[in-house]
Amino acid sequence: MAYQLSFFCRSGEERGDEALDRLLDRLLETGEGLTGEWQGPYGDSVAAFRLGTRSSVGDGPVADLLTLEVHVGVAEIADSVTAASPDDAEGIWGCDLLAVVTLSGSDTDWPLVNRIWAAVVGLWGAVAWDESSGFGIAVSAPPR
Repeated sequence: MAYQLSFFCRSGEERGDEALDRLLDRLLETGEGLTGEWQGPYGDSVAAFRLGTRSSVGDGPVADLLTLEVHVGVAEIADSVTAASPDDAEGIWGCDLLAVVTLSGSDTDWPLVNRIWAAVVGLWGAVAWDESSGFGIAVSAPPR
């Protein structure tokens, strides 16, 4: 069973691949090396990458790979925004970027999840959401 952690952002980004490049660059600046592969782009507005923290003893990952997707454009993410916050109580209406981390497997790379979380907050002021906790997941945010 997969778990997804979503981040609603105001970014000004115009293309999914460019936004994902910016996010991957930030991750490479802020921690251990990464290993992975492009999964997209899927048109101009969506890009994806499978990644994990690179092991210090080889090229492989230290844990299961996760999938990082970036969806760009108010129209592209409108359904996700209104499903998460039908009354805009969290102030996410008008967000133009949705980053989604999908975790599967039994050996999760939690330090990388925390790096991604910190990076999307730092780059684009992200608001976290998941299906089980909703916006309450924010209490699990990594320290700044």
